[in-house]
Amino acid sequence: MFERYLTALQYTGDQPVNIDDAKEFHALIVWLEDQKIRHYSIENRENLKQVDAVNVWDMAYETYKRDVGMPQELVTRQEQLTWLLLHAVRLEYSDNVDTYRPLTGARKLEEEKRSTVPEVKSTNPFDSLDFTNAQFAEGARNLADRLGIAYHPDHLVSLRAAGRAIHDCLNKETLKEQLVTGQPIAIAQLGTGKPLVAAGGARKGDEDVVKATQILRLLQIQNMRKMQTTINETIVTVQNVTADPKTDTALGKVGV
Repeated sequence: MFERYLTALQYTGDQPVNIDDAKEFHALIVWLEDQKIRHYSIENRENLKQVDAVNVWDMAYETYKRDVGMPQELVTRQEQLTWLLLHAVRLEYSDNVDTYRPLTGARKLEEEKRSTVPEVKSTNPFDSLDFTNAQFAEGARNLADRLGIAYHPDHLVSLRAAGRAIHDCLNKETLKEQLVTGQPIAIAQLGTGKPLVAAGGARKGDEDVVKATQILRLLQIQNMRKMQTTINETIVTVQNVTADPKTDTALGKVGV
């Protein structure tokens, strides 16, 4: 399960690594510190390199985990190794930002496809769009801003939110509905269901928690309404089918 991380870090040892084998686990930790993390100086890595001396290595590893800032709640080898691999990937990226910045998953996949799949000219104009272009990103954010969507650093996320808002609020069926009139209700006036109080009677949480609970209630009500609409449409469709049965008399047989 660590193959992708190890490949990204250009690990040259045998894979897959058996972390249940103490010797393999120790050797991989030493390789990460020697080649990628390099938190210690070369002289201070000596105890960590004594992979055959179990007691010495265990003490050195406990100190190493604290020194590199590993969260204490990570107790299994799998959790600890995953954290160290991700930490090594972050350090590798920060050391070579200019090299890795232009490489995204989508672009790498596109390059792989170009090298293996014969080129086919598409007539769809959207296929020629560069979604990473700065002008495209600015247009996506302007569209989201005009629709009243909160800013997000990833313009593609803003674009998806804008698409959903257009699909849900600006489709033909929705535009036929009458506009909702009346005074808007402030979120503070909505209840939260069960009161958020602690056992001693004091209020539990703060205002932000209460507001979040109220917003979640509104979203749940909206989801329930959509589900009820879907159920009603399904019932109507089934009733239309069962109320108008069609019999193909050509399939009938007389006798045996």
